[in-house]
Amino acid sequence: MRKAVDQKQIDLSKKLLPYEGQWVALSLDHVRVLGSGKTLQKAKQEAEEKSKQYTLVKLPPYDVNYIPAF
Repeated sequence: MRKAVDQKQIDLSKKLLPYEGQWVALSLDHVRVLGSGKTLQKAKQEAEEKSKQYTLVKLPPYDVNYIPAF
């Protein structure tokens, strides 16, 4: 059984600025950047060297607005 995760807000805006347009692997608590790269494989490879558990996200360019279509 997994432990409950504290749902407090985490401000990653400054931490993720250098990774614009890249894949980023974050620790499960979303505090540390474990890996990054232009490809999913690169970010995953860097993350797996540090941890077996991580979350992958693709950061969009910061000068673009994104509105999902339903």
